[in-house]
Amino acid sequence: MAEDEPYYIATRENLLRDLRDYSGVKPPLEDVGALRIERVLDLGCGIGQALFPLAVRRGVFGVGVDISALGLRMGREFYARHLPDARVAFIRAGAESLPFAADSFDLVHCSLALPYTRNARAIAEVARVLRPGGLFHLKVHHARYYLHELLRGLTAGDLSSLIHGGRVLTAGTLYHLARRQPWMWLLNESYQTRWLLRRELAKHGMDIEREQVKTNPLTPAFVIRKRQLA
Repeated sequence: MAEDEPYYIATRENLLRDLRDYSGVKPPLEDVGALRIERVLDLGCGIGQALFPLAVRRGVFGVGVDISALGLRMGREFYARHLPDARVAFIRAGAESLPFAADSFDLVHCSLALPYTRNARAIAEVARVLRPGGLFHLKVHHARYYLHELLRGLTAGDLSSLIHGGRVLTAGTLYHLARRQPWMWLLNESYQTRWLLRRELAKHGMDIEREQVKTNPLTPAFVIRKRQLA
């Protein structure tokens, strides 16, 4: 937990900057389009930085879910101090078992949290709590992200980057080949590709519509829609 604190502190400073200048939060709103939104869920929410553009600026109800007690506490404190009128809630839970009823949310957001979950279970839970026609904003780590880390470790002599990049590439490749995610010591983090995501999403009635406004080859971000009921 102590290792996460610098990240959360930096995130808090970035969010304070967004409160002073809204120009940096335009792309997430563009990715929503004309979707009618009343309830937003953010998975792996940190201090709730994504809830500001996706929920608070629209005046709707936002829920942040994370397994970090520190991040959730800092999120509650931040919103109580700087955005006391925001309709937000923070709940400690894993993405694989969400404590919400089916069809509870119009928009689910998940930025770089999926690699650390049991993917199939997390995607199934997103599909369950997302209403038909709703959107799933998903940003993931591609294999290129970990390959870049592996090469950086090789050239810089950074053993930790070398080991981490190598083991995630191994786990992700096994996932793609066996079509079943390994989940064991040192192999509990995986990369994702569009091909893999399409397969997992289709099982639960969701389809990739396009890439988000802000995306890149290392950490691609997608706009995914849950199919309407027939």
